[in-house]
Amino acid sequence: MRLLVGALLLLLGTASARAESDIELLNATLVAKFHFAEEARDGQMVGAYQVSFRNNGNTVLRTVSLLLNPGLTVDHVVGPGGKRLKATIRLVPVEGFNHLELNQVEVTLARPLLKGMSRREIVVHYRGYLEDLSQTGLPGVKETLHPDFTMIRAQSFGYPVFAKNNQSSIQKAWGHKPFHQVAFLDVPGLNSVVGNMKIAQKTTNGDITKFEMKSEHPTGLMTLAIGPYANLSAPNIKLAYLDGSKGTATAILDGLNKEVRALTARLGDPRRNAVLNFVEAPDGFLAPHTPGLVILAGPRFSGEAVFKKVNLQETPDLTLLSSPQGVSQVSSSMIGKGVYAELVNLWKVNPYGNTNHWGTGLDDTLVAVLTEPVERSAFWQSNYALVKRDLHTMPGMEKTSLADFAIDGFSNQTDNTSALAFAVLHELLGPDDFFALVRGLRADLSVGYVDMQSVADYLDQHIKDKKARKFAENWFLKGRIGKDMAKAGSFEELVALYR
Repeated sequence: MRLLVGALLLLLGTASARAESDIELLNATLVAKFHFAEEARDGQMVGAYQVSFRNNGNTVLRTVSLLLNPGLTVDHVVGPGGKRLKATIRLVPVEGFNHLELNQVEVTLARPLLKGMSRREIVVHYRGYLEDLSQTGLPGVKETLHPDFTMIRAQSFGYPVFAKNNQSSIQKAWGHKPFHQVAFLDVPGLNSVVGNMKIAQKTTNGDITKFEMKSEHPTGLMTLAIGPYANLSAPNIKLAYLDGSKGTATAILDGLNKEVRALTARLGDPRRNAVLNFVEAPDGFLAPHTPGLVILAGPRFSGEAVFKKVNLQETPDLTLLSSPQGVSQVSSSMIGKGVYAELVNLWKVNPYGNTNHWGTGLDDTLVAVLTEPVERSAFWQSNYALVKRDLHTMPGMEKTSLADFAIDGFSNQTDNTSALAFAVLHELLGPDDFFALVRGLRADLSVGYVDMQSVADYLDQHIKDKKARKFAENWFLKGRIGKDMAKAGSFEELVALYR
């Protein structure tokens, strides 16, 4: 079986275009107790969500907007020193989603929060039931507090989501960069908890099992599935499956291991302790692929679906929810793209999206070079155009070396420019020598403090091809980016300057 790599460009483009909310979440703890029931309104949960955040926006933050599932209501909100904060809650329609209504909580902060100030912390105490949202605007988000299966995740607003009641704000919130999170869940019955956090401790008292879940590294908004799970694992892969799926789970794990070995041969060993979690869900559920986690439901949880070649125009996961019309139908052929993209994340130098990181451009280029030629070419051209635009709008950039971008005020232009530089190196060196260079970069520069000067020095010392080394010297050390881009009218012409 062979995973199709062609749609990695689509996933990369989505990630690159993501705009973060002005509110940056720093860490969060969820404490929740559950009573499960067959009927949605008979299920109950009591939760407390403690979260610290800061203001990255240019306006003073006096209130914050939180969204909750319409079956959940807020008891009270506590601020610094245990002081209760003013909080108003009302059921509101959500602009951009058909028929979707959510409870919006407007919390007035004890003191206004300015950009760059220290963090602020609140605790939201809430209770109620989970309403199935699949009928009111979010297809595939159908969990209730059912005894056989449920999920606690941002897509069903099972805990407070920092967003306003419009599609754009919600999409930004769902795509928040990874941060540290903890959850303490009291779960009735024989169910287990799996997702993008690890079980740190598990104790059973009568018919209640207490789970302490922790993120070992920065993680996307917590997604936790609760059901009668069994587990399979291999280096870098963990797979949780439901009753009756062991044979399918074993076949999927075998196929994933083959892909891991193939990528290891090209890129070197995955990051230390990097793990990709696969979780089966019942038929009809959908979930976006988040870093480190892939949830596959019903017929999507099969070897045929996971490894199926796909139509490159299809969308791989719940990014479909960005459509105001929702998802009309979902094909199992959408699976292969997202799965392969998540596998590649195991090798990324900057998997958690840290800003101004030297490895972001390299990661973007790796994603592109592992796609099919048509998609790779499209990425090259797009990145060439972005750098061309930056050169026109950022005076001085044309004479600045990549090693000096951060020092000279061009940090925001580093990712696109370094991605273009690594793309040119790929074309000049050819795949074999380029991947050998990548293996060396990852091995030597992935630990400890590294900046673009370190990268420049490494390239100068380890590239043997004279033309490729000359290019790396001009871009990373000598500040001749502008001269080259002025001579080249396309990506191909840029590469041809050094052929």
